Amino acid sequence: MQRTATPMPHLAAALVAASASRWAARLRRMWEELTMDADERFLRGARDLADLELRLRRLERGRAERFSPFHPDA
Repeated sequence: MQRTATPMPHLAAALVAASASRWAARLRRMWEELTMDADERFLRGARDLADLELRLRRLERGRAERFSPFHPDA
């Protein structure tokens, strides 16, 4: 007698739940990326603690183009 393969109901539900949680996590990450400003993205790109401290010091000093004198041709 030949049997047909049918998925077990609890296994199918677990797969659907796992897929839904992955989609929710992906949407959450995309939303966070969309709502972050340039400074947050700059800090998020730090590779380690030393890099993060360096980036924080740069932000505390301010951007050079923001505080530099006007260009003579402007």
